[in-house]
Amino acid sequence: MNNTTTETKKSREKAAGCERKEASRLRKIILSAVFGFIWLLAGGLFAIALWYKKTFNISFDDLLFTLLSPIGGTGQSTVGDILAACLPTIAVCVVLLALALVFVWKRERFFVILRRVCAGVVAASIVFSCIFAVIAFKIPAYLMKDHEATEIYEKEFIDPATVKITGDGNAKNLICIYLESMETTYSWKKKSIATQGPINFMPNMTALADEHISFSNNEGLGGFHSIIGTGWTMGALMGTTSGVPFSLAVFGEGTQNSLGRDGTFLNGLTALGDVLEKKGYRQEFLCGSDISFAGRDTYFTVHGGYELFDYYTAIEEGYIAEDYKVWWGFEDEILYKIAKDEITELYEGGEPFNFTMLTVDPHHVGGYICNLCTDEYESRVERVVSCADRQIASFIEWCEAQPFFADTTIVIMGDHPRMDTHLVGDTDYFDRTMYNCFINSEATPVNTKNRVCTSLDMFPTILSAMGFTIEGERLGLGTNLFSSLPTLPEKYGYDWFEEEMNKPSDYYKEKFITK
Repeated sequence: MNNTTTETKKSREKAAGCERKEASRLRKIILSAVFGFIWLLAGGLFAIALWYKKTFNISFDDLLFTLLSPIGGTGQSTVGDILAACLPTIAVCVVLLALALVFVWKRERFFVILRRVCAGVVAASIVFSCIFAVIAFKIPAYLMKDHEATEIYEKEFIDPATVKITGDGNAKNLICIYLESMETTYSWKKKSIATQGPINFMPNMTALADEHISFSNNEGLGGFHSIIGTGWTMGALMGTTSGVPFSLAVFGEGTQNSLGRDGTFLNGLTALGDVLEKKGYRQEFLCGSDISFAGRDTYFTVHGGYELFDYYTAIEEGYIAEDYKVWWGFEDEILYKIAKDEITELYEGGEPFNFTMLTVDPHHVGGYICNLCTDEYESRVERVVSCADRQIASFIEWCEAQPFFADTTIVIMGDHPRMDTHLVGDTDYFDRTMYNCFINSEATPVNTKNRVCTSLDMFPTILSAMGFTIEGERLGLGTNLFSSLPTLPEKYGYDWFEEEMNKPSDYYKEKFITK
């Protein structure tokens, strides 16, 4: 009886010991998993923030708008670039984690001490990564924005719907070409090793600007500034065609996360498309990506009833195969072929027309190398910009040989500065102005040099170039650059104007955000 009792007691003690070991093992597994997850999360966050800091030069507002926009048109290579940049850091974190786990598991007596050490290291790593990410994504500047409402719209906004815009029968057709990320910085940014002089990656566009009309912030090839709210494609399209920047809160009804998804897009605005639609223009917008991205389809439908031609239309029309997709859809080589066909059809229709197109090859990150690109330069961006320069020159040559050319104003302009830092990263943002060129303008400029102008001034300037007379020479917050009237930045100072553009506006909400 005593032997049985002793054996039972030993069995219970053995079972209890096994349970304690199993519980200890389970606790080690859980703690290891928690520490490992937080460690890898910190490493991943740090890697993404570091990549973003090295790659982009945009505000947190612009980032939020991009993230909250429909992603159907997003370039596929961006994900690959992120992974390629982040994997080495993640790999190092995984190796360090594996070594730590092996050390802990093999030395049971050190587990309690190492657990505390690991907890401290992991906690410090996640705190450091979060702080670094906040700085890299420029969140402090976003949170510290002056939320005092601006009254610039009440004092300076000119509603195009209330202004006389007359053409006297002389107004021309319009071909408006937005060149993705085309800033004039490319004409002087890098020095040649052989001559030590600046390299001009856009010689053809420089020649076009010299031969025709181009508004510059200096004595040479310059351009207009991309004001707050116009630093990405949709903001630029809106700003240059309405004289108003994209200035909406991030969340809520009628704001960034819902814009364009309910069939409205600042319906209270009167934009270029609205003006030309009332004057009987047939209008079309062409791009080489999914036009629904960022609500572009809604904007051009609401403001002018544009016919839309995008990546999916190109498939339907047989320009590309159903399974064909490069970059954001299809490259500019194909885009220009489609543009020629569409413009010819518009001209043969007999109505005055506005054909607007947006290129894509120079888009971040790094641009897209197409069949027409050469190996003349070292970096991908240099090759892409040089190729874009040759393609637009070739397209203008084609236009000049067409029967519609004499009756058509052609406007070429960059949409916004590069959003990555390739080739332009060490240049002050203020000095990175947008290319512009007006061909066959009906208006003659008073002064094209040393102008302080922004994307918003393009709206009345385009209409003036087409031959329209604008009562008061101003529309929206923009000024007709062909006139002698100073722009608002010239009148009040650029810093003041930009500061006002960074403030919320009750007028903006009440006037423009309507159903």
